[in-house]
Amino acid sequence: APSPPKALRGDKRRPMDNSFMVGLSAQQVLQKRMDTTANNLANMTTAGFKVEHLVTRDLTEKPATASDSPNEISFADAWMLQRDFSTGPIEQTGNPLDFAIEGEGFFAVQTAAGQAYTRDGRFTLNQQGQVVTRNGDLVMGEGGPVTLNATGGPISVSREGSISQDGQIAGTLRVSNFQTPAALEKAGNNLWLATDEQPAPATDARVVSGFVEGANVNAVKELTDMIEISRAYTSVAKMIQQSDELRGSSIEKLARVR
Repeated sequence: APSPPKALRGDKRRPMDNSFMVGLSAQQVLQKRMDTTANNLANMTTAGFKVEHLVTRDLTEKPATASDSPNEISFADAWMLQRDFSTGPIEQTGNPLDFAIEGEGFFAVQTAAGQAYTRDGRFTLNQQGQVVTRNGDLVMGEGGPVTLNATGGPISVSREGSISQDGQIAGTLRVSNFQTPAALEKAGNNLWLATDEQPAPATDARVVSGFVEGANVNAVKELTDMIEISRAYTSVAKMIQQSDELRGSSIEKLARVR
């Protein structure tokens, strides 16, 4: 459970109502877990989407103490999102401008904010005949944007990403890989930004045309997690309610004695 707000911490030199502190912290973490799980389920049909899970860590600072044994109370914090970059199911579409990467790697695209990377290979052609993403970002080849003849013949793609049309190579898709893909920064629109990571050629990747990579979301697992989170949240809420009722009863009895 995450650290409660400072206004709720009080004076650490005297015991606090730990049931409220632990309950509030647990609910905050459970809420973030529920948001992450719901986002995974919402992107089940998003091409190239990578499933995310919340990672927690123990807090060294103790926002509450106990007057009775056990005196030690452990708190956790919603630390970061961990992404699973395993390959999703490769689904056939028949569209020659749909591409999928078998193995590790990302397509390089040029956005208004700079270079970005994606596993979503649902590409189209713009008015200039350039291969673009669904958001209109240019798909980059080894020598710049990949350009095709909109009225030309059918295209063929090699496993290395070379696109041929009318007997000539129109361009080679730039497929990049990273030593630590988890360090990539999520930029929205199914795009990733390289922060401290330097791209390198994805030598072991294979590009296939007429296919797209689906999301690697396990729907059964995510639904099971959602039920578990919902039950845990309800249990914590019940604990807080019972503690509140117990404290109210105690205050009432003390008032009668005085």
